[in-house]
Amino acid sequence: MRKFNRILLTLSIVSLLVGCATVFSGIVTTTSVVDTAMKAWAEVSAKGYSTPDIDSRVAVVHNQYRMACSAAQDALVAFRQTGDQAVYIQAFAVVKATASDLINLIAPLISADKSKKLKTDILKASKI
Repeated sequence: MRKFNRILLTLSIVSLLVGCATVFSGIVTTTSVVDTAMKAWAEVSAKGYSTPDIDSRVAVVHNQYRMACSAAQDALVAFRQTGDQAVYIQAFAVVKATASDLINLIAPLISADKSKKLKTDILKASKI
């Protein structure tokens, strides 16, 4: 979890430096949505509304998401150095896809309103 927090902090700082209306806003939105989803999952899991199988799958997909974020962070650095955003766009697509997988896994466990909001918010993150 410490690595995830470091990635979140790095991406947040980058976003603050360049402004939210730039190519970086999508990753920041995605990170925020995933953080909200993970908190919602933790709450329902702690109350026993999840199963060990679902908990295990959430952990696997969340790890995939964190690895995708790490790759996106590297791509973001490369983009800042070269100005070529193609690699960043591809990396962000992977981040968004794994984030969507995670939300779809958690959605049945949480309220319909929370689930709908998470799904709507992740769609907003598509604006690179």
